Parts: sequence; C-alpha cells; structure tokens
Amino acid sequence: MQPANSAPARDPVLTTQAWRGVLQRIIAVTADRNRLAEAMSVTPMTLSRWANDNSTPVKPQLIRLLQMVQPEHRVELTEALEQDYPDIHHSLHQEIAEQITADFFSQDLSMRATVIHSLLFWQISEMVIKQALAQLDTNRLGMSITLVQCMPPYQKGKIRSLRERVGKGTSPWPADLEHLSVFLGVESLAGYVVQSRRPASIDNLNKDHLLPAYQTEYEVSAAAHPVMLEGRIAGCLLASSTEAGYFTPQRMSLLGAFSDIISLAFNKVEFYAPELVDLHIMPLAPKQRPYLASFRQHVTQTILGAAEQHQHIDNLEAERMVWQELEELLLSLPGPD
Repeated sequence: MQPANSAPARDPVLTTQAWRGVLQRIIAVTADRNRLAEAMSVTPMTLSRWANDNSTPVKPQLIRLLQMVQPEHRVELTEALEQDYPDIHHSLHQEIAEQITADFFSQDLSMRATVIHSLLFWQISEMVIKQALAQLDTNRLGMSITLVQCMPPYQKGKIRSLRERVGKGTSPWPADLEHLSVFLGVESLAGYVVQSRRPASIDNLNKDHLLPAYQTEYEVSAAAHPVMLEGRIAGCLLASSTEAGYFTPQRMSLLGAFSDIISLAFNKVEFYAPELVDLHIMPLAPKQRPYLASFRQHVTQTILGAAEQHQHIDNLEAERMVWQELEELLLSLPGPD
C-alpha cells in the first residue's frame, strides 16, 4: 500500500516529452506540417495535437514519424524520442530481409532468356535496383542505388572513367536518378571499388574517412560492391543512405547479392580484365553538368552529320561516340578541388 503523502508512480513515457518540442519546431511552417501529414496519412491537426501534448501517437506512428521527417531533423527527433522510448532506434532500424526470394531469381532469369537484346540492360537493371531499394531501405529512411559502368577502353586501351547508368531512390532522392548521372573516377568510392575489385563502405561522410569519396546531397553513408564475372569487372552497384553507419555487414552482403544478379544485365564483352582499369580523376558533378546537359543535342548532331557524309549510324552508336567525346572533354578539365 502506498503512503498517503507520496505521489503516484508516473509512466516513464510521460516524464520528459522532449520529442514534442522538436516536433513543434519541425511543423512550425504550415507547408512542412501539411507535407508531413500527407506522408503519414494523418491530418495536420493530428500532428499539432501530438506536438502540443493533447494526444499521444502509438509506437508504430512514432516510427512512421521518424521515417517521414526530413533527414536533417531525424537525428534530433530520434535522440529526443529515445528519452521516452529507449528502443525506438532499434525499431526504426529493424533487421532487413536478408534473403532474395526464389520468385525474384526466377523472374530475373526469365527476363534474361526472353527480353530482346536492346531492352535487356534497362529491364534487368531497373528490376534489380527496385528490389534492392525495397529490401535495403525497408523503412524508407532515404536511399539511392545506382549502377555504375566502366566506360569502354579508349586511348591506349585503358578504362579511364566510370559512368552512372541507372539509378533509383527513395525520398529525399527523386525516384529516378538518370538525369543526375555523371562520370566518376579514381576520386570516388565507386572508382576505388572498381580498381580494387573489393566491396567497401563509409559509415559517415561528414567525418574524416580513409577511402576516396565525395559527398553528394542528402548522402551521409555510402557503400559499393563490384559487378564481376569470371574475374573480370563491368562496374559496381553504388548505394547511399541518409543514415550514418547504415551499411552493416548484413546490408553489405545483400548489396553484394544484388550486384551478382545485376551482372545478368551486361553482355560478356562488357566485363574487362582488371589490368585494363586505369581510372583518372574526374571533375565533380557541378562542373560536369553544363557539359552533360547538351548530350541529347550532340547525339542528334552526330547522326545528322553522318547523314550529310552519306553515312548511317544508329542512335546507340551515336550515343557511344558522344559519351566518349564527353569523357575526353571532362578528362581535360581540372579535377576536384
């Protein structure tokens, strides 16, 4: 029996409520409140009630709240919630599905056997990247996955750069990353992985790290796994996350499994002997974009120019020629500062 002059025991969930103050700041702007409410499938009034201590969300709603807030707010909100829900971080980073289903393997092999050659690369790579995103970013905390391919050997028969080919993302990245594709070189994590032919990851790009890499928008941690066949290399599968330390051994293993599957998207001639890889330094993305923006125009001009010389080249050949011209041009520019 409790002494008459003692206060009743309080639920530990009601002791700090620091997260409500953080939420108040997050939703202070009406547009931000409306966006978050729509993403969570609740009303803006519900968010306001949570922030003002007029109602308390259930645990799954709190986890969804952490998933849907902008990455710049997630660390602060997580730390505040941990005062009342010590296991919230573990719940947010629940274990991934480590196995790739037999059905997915079957679909991939069927596509490899039946899809026409001109569509094979795109259909397999998009299917694999979508599945990789679904399994590696189960809670949709924010991730991008990009297939990076070796540029064909050019001068002196060496591979001097890599090119981002197909990319998909979850918010805050756009769903389709193709318009953001750039060339990569020895200065990048992808370049390191292709040259070493070993997977690698960086836990926090905001801190000092030993591996080469430069940080893109939204990116906090990154990982890459080589795409290989019979000891020869075609490129790598590159992943970025908004979360620090996201690429655990389990996630790296899964990324490796998807890189093995995505090798089916390539022709055998697109896998190169390791001694051909001699990557150079490429300028950073902002320097590249003005040149890449005119790619399609250059392709059209190349086709028309060939026609004027009574020669015929198809679109794929024209694209190959323009990519090589762009590679040559970008290699002549100053590298990263």
